[in-house]
Amino acid sequence: MADPIFSPDGNWMWTGSEWIPAPPSSASGADSTINLEDSMISGNVNVEQNSNDVSSAINLKDSAMSGDINITQNSASDFIAAIDHLLKRLGFDGQSSPAELTPSQEKEVEQVLEMSEQLAGHGIEIDPWTEITLGNAATLAGRTHSAQQYYLRALETFRKNGDRQGESASLIGLGVIARTRGDLVEAERLQRESLAIKREIGDRQGEAASLNNLGLIAETRGDLAEAERLYRECLAIMREIGDRQGEAASLNGLGVIAQTRGDLAEAERLQRESLAIRREIDDRHGEAMSLHNLGVIAKARGDLAEAERLYRESLAIKREIGDRGGEATSLIGLGVIVQTRGDLAEAERLQRESLVIMREIGDRQGEAYSLVNLAVIAQSRNDPTEQRRLNTEVVKIWREIGIPVPQWYLNNGY
Repeated sequence: MADPIFSPDGNWMWTGSEWIPAPPSSASGADSTINLEDSMISGNVNVEQNSNDVSSAINLKDSAMSGDINITQNSASDFIAAIDHLLKRLGFDGQSSPAELTPSQEKEVEQVLEMSEQLAGHGIEIDPWTEITLGNAATLAGRTHSAQQYYLRALETFRKNGDRQGESASLIGLGVIARTRGDLVEAERLQRESLAIKREIGDRQGEAASLNNLGLIAETRGDLAEAERLYRECLAIMREIGDRQGEAASLNGLGVIAQTRGDLAEAERLQRESLAIRREIDDRHGEAMSLHNLGVIAKARGDLAEAERLYRESLAIKREIGDRGGEATSLIGLGVIVQTRGDLAEAERLQRESLVIMREIGDRQGEAYSLVNLAVIAQSRNDPTEQRRLNTEVVKIWREIGIPVPQWYLNNGY
């Protein structure tokens, strides 16, 4: 598991493409009087309170643990402390959070999420910053619907309490979920609302985070001029406040914009500058991303051997750190390289492997990319029926998530 990257003020955690809020460590309520005797691998978690009312006890069983979690209700703070304790065992410790989850950790996160959802069902109000932490955990586990519910509950509480910082953090979390689902209109609305709050309260790091996320949305929509403007504004702030991770992310975004515009020399310069920073700060996620983007540039130059080398180096890091979405992206790139060389069977295998992952993690835009490449393979095999079926599926996804359909598809009746 890779160590997380945090902003200098500790308020933001980098996911590999976006900034999400990192809850303050003071929210844990760890001074509650409880007895926790388990490790998340074996034993029980018993939270015993001095209450005569045991009718609302919650008993959770899970195959990832050798025991039960038995909680007898007394006060909300006791339950929050129990949840925080379990989250800490998974690496969600105040200002800390894992960048990715291993399969075994995903099972343990499922246990904690189930526990918190049952508590909510019993009317227990969870601290809103703990809700943010649970939302981050659910996001990493691919449970976007659950993550959305945590962020929404946190947002409601923060607004009721007049906590503008917390309100903004909830909005950013919801914006990340909306973009993951492909709802770019809603994602932009949420990020802009968060940006307005950050500027109002003078949070420069948070302002930069919102600008970066808005740049990603503009880039996804194909508005390169707006994406570049946002990334450059973000880059200026990151350099001003000395945030090296944020600087690398902004350079990466600008490199992608330059590559899309066909300026390969500038694109490579920006990506190599970003890569150097990411290696300097030991950001493995970012390193893998920069390597992949350099592979895209090498392919655009016609250097397939170098492109494949970079893709494979990126893929190895992504598998090492458990980055499923990044793994799928590298598989797509390798599939295109193999297809260009004429090995359609291997190309299809790679694209189908990427498709399975994209669907597994709920990445609709990535799913469309995999299907586009499978349609091209079908065309190369002179299978117009399969090609049309795949392209129809692609266009359906694009329309559902708000991405403009290219004119070629419209001209061919899609």
